[in-house]
Amino acid sequence: MQQELKTLLTKVQNPLTHKNIIEDGTLEAIQENDDQITLVLSTPDDRRLQLALDSQIRTALAGSPALSKVKVKFNVKAPEVPKSEPSAPPANSIPGVDKIILIGSGKGGVGKSTVTLNLGISLKNMGYKVGLLDADIYGPSLGKMLGLSGRQNIDVQNDTIIPLEAYGLKVMSFSFLLDDNQPVVWRGPMLGKALHQFLYDIEWGKLDFLLIDLPPGTGDAHLSLTQMVQNDAAVVVTTPQNVALLDAGRAIAMFEQVNVPIAGVIENMSEFLCPHCGKGSHIFSKGGGSRLAASTKSVLLGQIPLTSELMEASDEGKPLATRKKNSPSAQKVVDAYEHAAQNLLSILAE
Repeated sequence: MQQELKTLLTKVQNPLTHKNIIEDGTLEAIQENDDQITLVLSTPDDRRLQLALDSQIRTALAGSPALSKVKVKFNVKAPEVPKSEPSAPPANSIPGVDKIILIGSGKGGVGKSTVTLNLGISLKNMGYKVGLLDADIYGPSLGKMLGLSGRQNIDVQNDTIIPLEAYGLKVMSFSFLLDDNQPVVWRGPMLGKALHQFLYDIEWGKLDFLLIDLPPGTGDAHLSLTQMVQNDAAVVVTTPQNVALLDAGRAIAMFEQVNVPIAGVIENMSEFLCPHCGKGSHIFSKGGGSRLAASTKSVLLGQIPLTSELMEASDEGKPLATRKKNSPSAQKVVDAYEHAAQNLLSILAE
């Protein structure tokens, strides 16, 4: 049993060392007590790393019924050089927010907001504290997708805005300040001031991730956000279509010019899954995300299929992962987002 277990665990890679957990010594011990097997892993005090390793272990052991109930225990290693005082956060960081991820596309209509929402839901379901900032000022839609359509009652305490909460996510959107059909007609300086307020005058609290849904294109909002706050990475969303790939490539080039690391590419609408038979059809061509990732030397984080259930979930304001999955195609979408989230965690842990 132990030999089979060790063989399977060689597939689990530590993102910090790029070696498997047996080779690099992360696996401290295998404890057996009656019918219960417990894996003891030695890691830094890093919850993201621990969750990423736990997820990899579950995947590696999933094919062995005898090992499916293995428990994982983490022993936290003390830092090699203790610090007498915590270092001060950078001047342009957001207090309490660990990672800020920009979600861009370069082109409208590729499902960037849908990807932002469902990626956030997947990270939340993995145990992370997640916030969503809808910075798509001219076409904010995250509120609608979370059942918070139109103008909302915003609570302000001590000159600080309290974000709304939905499905375990903290959310702020320009749509909360507008009636449904009210347009935003702002020049650059006013836009920058509003974005600054949404970043620094909101009580985000403790967050592992703040996902920022950018407007399409590469304009004022993008430059403002890259200059006024420390961004940890960018995710670029595209469809397989050549016309979408061109604009996504421009978005990647823009992020590189302003020194925002590219976490990877997500190919949305990779295929349409029939809700009845589950068969996939490549209605927007095939393999575009892979080609874009290869040509820009980035990583393909995931390929998300298109289903009627996903459209219905967005319109109803109930994220797909929170609803009962009535078809295999709906479950495939949820699984695809979980896979993309796991890949994102691995990239960020490097």
